[in-house]
Amino acid sequence: MGTIPGWYSPVLHLAVPTVVVLGVMAGALSRLGSPGLLDWLTVPLTLTGAFAFEWRVHKSVLHRRTRGLDLLYERHELAHHVIYTYDDMTMRSRREWWLVLMPAYAVVLVALVDIPLTFGVGLVFGRDAGCLYLATSMFFFLTYEWLHLAYHLPQDSFVGRIGLVGRLRELHRRHHDPRLMKRWNFNVTIPAFDVVHRTLWSPEREARDDARRAERRRRREAEAHG
Repeated sequence: MGTIPGWYSPVLHLAVPTVVVLGVMAGALSRLGSPGLLDWLTVPLTLTGAFAFEWRVHKSVLHRRTRGLDLLYERHELAHHVIYTYDDMTMRSRREWWLVLMPAYAVVLVALVDIPLTFGVGLVFGRDAGCLYLATSMFFFLTYEWLHLAYHLPQDSFVGRIGLVGRLRELHRRHHDPRLMKRWNFNVTIPAFDVVHRTLWSPEREARDDARRAERRRRREAEAHG
C-alpha cells in the first residue's frame, strides 16, 4: 500500500476517465448522419481489432520485458500479479483501485491514438464510419477498465454476483496463477483471441501444450547431440 500516494482518490480515478470517455462517445454519436449497413460494420470490426490488440499487448508487452516499455511490464507482472494471485484476487479497499485501473492519463493516450485513426477512417469510409469507430474504440477502453475492476471486487459484492462477471472473472483468475500467466488467458474482456490463438486455458489444452513443448525439447536435444 506504500506505493499509493496519500492524495489518491479512487472515486476520481474511475470517474474522470469514465466521464471523458462517455463525453467523447456522446460527441461522436451526435455527429452521425444516416449511417448505412457498411458504416455499422465499423462496430464489430473495431471491436475485433481491439480484442486482438488487447491479446497481443497483454502477452508480448505486459508479460515480457520490452525496451522502452519496461514500466508497463514492471507495473503489471512484477506488481499487479504479485499482489493479486489465483488464490487471492480480491482488493481490500477502494484505495487499491490504484493497483488495478490504468493510470488516469491513459484515456488521454487512447484519445491521441484514436484521433488520427478516426480522421483516417472518416476520409476513407466516410464521416459516419469515423464517428462509429471513435465511439466503439472508446467504449472498448471503458469496458476493459470496468471489467478488470469488477474481477478484483469481492465475489459476494453486487457486481461480483453478476453471472457473466463471475464467469469472466474465473478466466482472469486462471491467468493470475503464476504457472499459467505467461501462456494462457490474455484477453481481459471477451476471450475472442484466446480462442483464435488457442490460449484459452483448460487442463486438456495445457496437457497437449506441455506434450508439444517436451517433444520440441527432445528434438532440439537430439539435433544438438546429432
